[in-house]
Amino acid sequence: MPLSEVILIIMGLLTLALIVAGLCRNLPVPYSVMLVVIGLMLGWLARAQPQYDFLLEFQLTPERVLFLFLPALIFESAFNLDARSLLKELTPVITLAIPALLLSSLLIGLGLWLLLDMNLGLALLFGALISATDPVAVISLFREIGAPQRLTVLVEGESLFNDATAIVLFNTVLVLVLAGSVSVAAIGYAGLDFLRVFLGGIMIGVSLGLLVSMLLNRLHAGRSAYLIMSLVIPYSSFIIAEHFLHFSGVMAVVGAALIFAAYGVARIPQESTQTLHDMWEVIAVISNALLFLLVGFSIDITSLNVSADMIIVAVLLMLLARALTIYGFLPATIRFFQLPHVNMAERHVMWWGGLKGGLAIAIALTLPENLPGREIVLDLTLAVVLFSLLINAPTVRPLIIWLGIDRLTPDEHAELQYSQRGAMQQAKQVVEQVDQAGILDKDIRSKLDNQLVELFGNESLDLNRQQQQRRLQALTLQAEMETLLHLYRINLIRPYTFLDLRNILRRDREAMDAGDASASRIPGLFERIEALIVRWLREQNSAAPLLAWYQSIRLEQRLQRDVAAILMADAALAVIADDQDCDPEARQKLAGLYEQRRQRRCQRLQDIASEYPRYYQCSILKLTLQAALTAAREAAEEDHHHAAIGAKAFVTLDRLIYDALHDLPIVPQPEIVKLGAVIERVPLLQGLSERVSERLQELANTVTFLPGDTVIAEGQHGDALYIILSGTVAVTRQDNDQTVHLARLSRGNFFGETALLGQHVRTASIRAETPLTLLRLSCREVLKIAETEPELRSRLESASVERSTEPGENRDNKQSLI
Repeated sequence: MPLSEVILIIMGLLTLALIVAGLCRNLPVPYSVMLVVIGLMLGWLARAQPQYDFLLEFQLTPERVLFLFLPALIFESAFNLDARSLLKELTPVITLAIPALLLSSLLIGLGLWLLLDMNLGLALLFGALISATDPVAVISLFREIGAPQRLTVLVEGESLFNDATAIVLFNTVLVLVLAGSVSVAAIGYAGLDFLRVFLGGIMIGVSLGLLVSMLLNRLHAGRSAYLIMSLVIPYSSFIIAEHFLHFSGVMAVVGAALIFAAYGVARIPQESTQTLHDMWEVIAVISNALLFLLVGFSIDITSLNVSADMIIVAVLLMLLARALTIYGFLPATIRFFQLPHVNMAERHVMWWGGLKGGLAIAIALTLPENLPGREIVLDLTLAVVLFSLLINAPTVRPLIIWLGIDRLTPDEHAELQYSQRGAMQQAKQVVEQVDQAGILDKDIRSKLDNQLVELFGNESLDLNRQQQQRRLQALTLQAEMETLLHLYRINLIRPYTFLDLRNILRRDREAMDAGDASASRIPGLFERIEALIVRWLREQNSAAPLLAWYQSIRLEQRLQRDVAAILMADAALAVIADDQDCDPEARQKLAGLYEQRRQRRCQRLQDIASEYPRYYQCSILKLTLQAALTAAREAAEEDHHHAAIGAKAFVTLDRLIYDALHDLPIVPQPEIVKLGAVIERVPLLQGLSERVSERLQELANTVTFLPGDTVIAEGQHGDALYIILSGTVAVTRQDNDQTVHLARLSRGNFFGETALLGQHVRTASIRAETPLTLLRLSCREVLKIAETEPELRSRLESASVERSTEPGENRDNKQSLI
């Protein structure tokens, strides 16, 4: 068929799908099911009338599903799935997608073998390909009725992962079947190969997602580049993993999509992100429409060579195996890992909503043509998929309604009241605006007011104290998130800081939903990663320059983070001050919480300003100027977009701002005290000759730590002497599971010199209380100098002898034990 005709037919099918979508809004039949029915009718017409047989060229093939539809559908689903929510539910999702799917495949295969005397290999192949779920229609219904987010994550997450599991499992079983013999060694090798393919796909996807995200960031790419690369990522990752490296292409796409959404897209403005989501929504609609139509084209009901008994047995086995995983495996996993409960109603929907789709047909079509019994497996697959789409899918909505999942909870009803009031106020503003223009008479105005009251109710809120407090907390979190997005958009904070603060806000929202929104915030993921990196670098002699570089970056990020947090707290406090509906006591309590957070951040900024005044002034100047110029540039772009200013004026202004952004002042490194006589502050090193002192100064390194960082930890190995150049530290020791405060050290104090005497295990912990700058002397390097400098060697030997003969009680009272 000529390409022009192929394109014209595809356009016609998409137009037909659009018309069907409009009709389904007023019908109780899911959109996807209606497309399958129409596809069945068109397929029957093509087979019955020779003049329409060209439609049969559009039947599903493995290549079309795997390399055309699947990457797009998997990427869109994973891209829109909240990575944080998926990680929270990863254990039950993985349980359903791997061990539960393996069990389901085994049960279906053994059932067909025992009940229908089907070849065991073919039965297991059918069990593997039919166990994967394709809940497109169910997810669409979830979004339409506003189903609980956790239920959506479980169903969609399971589908993402079990698609990959089904493909890998099917190929593994097919290899064993074609080999003609099964041994323990072969099964063990197949299991290892399964893990290799599954995990290898994830690694390929994550690597490609990170590479593309970093490349786009380095190139300062615009919206078009992100849109283009979002198309490149799914197809490239799938083909590279599946076709060239023989890993799981599905898992490669899942990994790439999650990384690109969390790390890459977070770097672009919100408007561009919305454009990206809109584009992929269109791609998903097109892919699903064509896929479901092609499923109908591919099924010839009149030629199915399987009996009704076989179909009934296969369907019952499929439902029974699904029930065992949902009602058995899932609750067992939740109990074992102490996860949030999934109620029985949600389990019913997960069981009945485990639909089968085009992937099962595509996998069945990959069976070798010369495989005995291939037609039976293919026909049985078509029949079961047809049952799933025509029976399961249309009855999911009635099941959800009957189970009451669509009913509003008390908190959701309170949200509805507040939303209705907001809608009422917006509608009244429009009516008032038209009325003030003299367009409405009294009768029309009265009718409009009555209709609005009938539709939205009056503007009063009937909320209890708890609901009022929850609503106010939701508003403050929304204000914080909007402020955070604005600060990121105007370049006040960097992606690293944005991602971390966004994760904290999401965690706060989850805590509020759990009824514990007033709990104090715990460190975010990135802060915990920072602590681990500092812990690894802090006592490594070779890592001293790397630690200094990393801490300078952390100091810059900490300053940005504190500035952003203060502005976010101000936005939340403004919301609290403007709200007059919430109980005054609850308002005061929440305001007090934000005031504490704000004061804590202000104190941290004051500490940085006190320790590094010039660095602080230059950093704040550059940060504020950069944000102001970026905001000015955005405003100019908006004016130009709406034709408020012409092209010449915009280009001139844009160039001025661009040049100013590239001429921002350079921020100096934090001030470091001249070494000079600093080393003389350590009694052990006092009175040394000028030559030895100069050699010690040459090997000394300066390192910085931020408030809360642990410099050295009790019980860990250390090999350095530290002199405090600026800042304060707390000295603590563990005593019977209690932390005992020993001392507070400040500028001029030192610790850790016993490492020079061979005592390398720290006997206390040192934690930075303020921004801290230390002079670090590597004991290894000091001892090397002592080998050629008798003066220093004699000093160290004498101190070591004195320390070893000193009574234990006296030693315990000395700072030098650290």
